[in-house]
Amino acid sequence: MAGASLLDHLGPGDHACLVYDDEPLWAWSVAAFIRSGLRQHHRILYCGQGADRLPSVLAEQGVDVTAALSRGQLTVAGVEAAYLPEGVFDPEASLAAWMGEVEAARAAGYRGMRGIGDMSWAWRGVGLDQVSWYEAQVNRICVDGYTAGLCLYDRRLFGEPELRRVTRTHPATITRHTDPERIPLLRAVRTGDLGLRLSGEADLSNRQALRSMVEHLVEEATTREPVTLDVSDLRFADSAAARILLEPAATGGHLLEVVGCSKALRRLLTFHWAGPSGSLHME
Repeated sequence: MAGASLLDHLGPGDHACLVYDDEPLWAWSVAAFIRSGLRQHHRILYCGQGADRLPSVLAEQGVDVTAALSRGQLTVAGVEAAYLPEGVFDPEASLAAWMGEVEAARAAGYRGMRGIGDMSWAWRGVGLDQVSWYEAQVNRICVDGYTAGLCLYDRRLFGEPELRRVTRTHPATITRHTDPERIPLLRAVRTGDLGLRLSGEADLSNRQALRSMVEHLVEEATTREPVTLDVSDLRFADSAAARILLEPAATGGHLLEVVGCSKALRRLLTFHWAGPSGSLHME
């Protein structure tokens, strides 16, 4: 199973995809994530299959959630209530609901918000384009540094091409074979109005997630407004990731400041830079 220490590393700012292949891994992982959230005084919302039996499953894992349920710190909702209230999946409505839950958690004084979504229902004829778009947009919520999301997909229901599409929209993916000592593969948190702090690794496995977060950073900004990327803790970026990082200046018309740039990343960004003179500054 995925190591407990890895799930304990997940917190505000993370959006991870857990791919499971049996009931014990599902139960153990959900319990670990909820246990950590209760310990840190986070508001927790579970959506998806198994909602009706979640309290008993958690009890079997040694997590007593009776008090958390009664005081509203933990809320559970089934597939129909959470994702298919009108019988069809409306990704924009689901995103709006998540954002409402985040604001309610802030107003109630919780230290963070955790959302757990078992998306295994999506194999039942729901367009994968819709699901992938939805997952990419969830990054725009988690990047606030207050919210953490854990999405679950049952490997027994999805083919490998389908799983690759959805996992690449997440900054981090966890399976039973993931090294338990690794922090989430990629973490991004907003800093100020037009800043993003990146840590970990950016590569093919999380490319769509990175793109959605960078696009979100600048979509409402005016042209030439300075954008700051803090990459001090970014251990690795491939060529495609480097081009995404450059997009605010290369095609978006912004002044781009890259802070904490390693020598390797500086060389990579310089190699791919083809934007206007004076639009890119690297420290």
